[in-house]
Amino acid sequence: MSSEEKGIRFSVIIPTYNAAATIERAVESALMQSYEPLEVIIVDDASTDNTADLVKNKYGDNITFIQKISNGGSSAARNTGMDAAKGDYIAFLDADDLWHRDKLMLMNTILAATPEITLFYHPYTQDNITGKPLPENIPLFRLPFIKLLPSNPIATSCIVVRNNPAFRFEPGMRYTEDYDFAMRIGYKHKIYFINIPLTQIFRKFTSAGGISANTWKMRRGEMKAYSRLVKLNPLFTLLLPVLLVSSIGKHIYKKLVNSDKGYFEKDFS
Repeated sequence: MSSEEKGIRFSVIIPTYNAAATIERAVESALMQSYEPLEVIIVDDASTDNTADLVKNKYGDNITFIQKISNGGSSAARNTGMDAAKGDYIAFLDADDLWHRDKLMLMNTILAATPEITLFYHPYTQDNITGKPLPENIPLFRLPFIKLLPSNPIATSCIVVRNNPAFRFEPGMRYTEDYDFAMRIGYKHKIYFINIPLTQIFRKFTSAGGISANTWKMRRGEMKAYSRLVKLNPLFTLLLPVLLVSSIGKHIYKKLVNSDKGYFEKDFS
């Protein structure tokens, strides 16, 4: 079913950097959706491998390809894609993840029935979701902003957001930029979610090349996101010390608990 025939138009944005080994899997999962996206935008962040040639040669006019001259990080790459997006909503997909085939179909149903939703998300899984049937009844939940503060439940490949020029990632953030993005939107707008995993990830964030491999930089990114809340409302200055101490406490706790495991699972807390 095409987005022109019924309902909401989705722009899919896939930032990529040296992702030749995984990009086809991600792109295929976007192009083969049961509810066809309006467009799939791939932003290559100055890859040094053959990602660009692979994507252009294999998918041609089926995708919109944007080549960046210099590497600016995933936030800047996503913003470039958002600037070009023509859809009503934007759905993000990382180059090493894939979606359930019926993700956009379900998103269309939910967003059409609940137009007040600005940002929507769902869980991820490392289990195989290919061909997995969706339940008949899926409860929809709202995430109040106050419940977003203690930890980040939102992964970028699980976000669908209204196409609005005011919504952009902070280019200076290369860690927990999704958390910063969600908090800034959630402070003024409504966030909803379902508890059905529609994104499959294939790499622990702590694996080689995973952005979360440096857990202290991730924690510092979280603290930076908290500090940026003051720009939303100066009263957050009063809450900031509590949030920063909590962030450091979580880091110490997880280091102690997981010190004998050799790695951390993908963690947004």
